[in-house]
Amino acid sequence: MNRNVTIVVILLVLVVIAGYLIWIRSRFETPVSPQSTTEVTVVPSPTSSSVITATPSATPGGKEATGSMKQKTSTSPAMAK
Repeated sequence: MNRNVTIVVILLVLVVIAGYLIWIRSRFETPVSPQSTTEVTVVPSPTSSSVITATPSATPGGKEATGSMKQKTSTSPAMAK
């Protein structure tokens, strides 16, 4: 009987300590309240400098791709007999 009383007392002490810690936490933490946040959406208005015009070429800015870079072909020593 003595052992059972000790276990019950230890459990009750742990419950009291847990309740105290929860109470202390609620004292120092401010409760979370729903805050009204307003979202501002910015819609850019097109100006004459930012208007993109369609061009018939596939490359932007009128620059054409040139073949200035040459392809390098490498031959392995086994293939160069």
